[in-house]
Amino acid sequence: MRNFLIIIVSLSVVIGSAWFFSQNDGPVEINYFSGQVEWRLHWVMIFCFVCGFGIGIASVIGSLLKAKLQLRNIRSKLDRQEKELNSLRSLPIKDDY
Repeated sequence: MRNFLIIIVSLSVVIGSAWFFSQNDGPVEINYFSGQVEWRLHWVMIFCFVCGFGIGIASVIGSLLKAKLQLRNIRSKLDRQEKELNSLRSLPIKDDY
């Protein structure tokens, strides 16, 4: 049931976006530092969406790589401490009473 609901919502978003893009096809003038360009509005919106998606994915990948590095460091520290503990357990107990 959940998958069916996800498919229905996704399909309605795609249809709504297509309808929205078809209604907004007027030319838009974009001014930037070294000049200007004229594009259709739906291409500007798609370009902004793709750029935002790329920046979001890059930030998520950066966070994941940082977490993996921290996990690797913590695991290596745990391995060293386990080796030390095992070596201490194998030492004979000496009584100095």
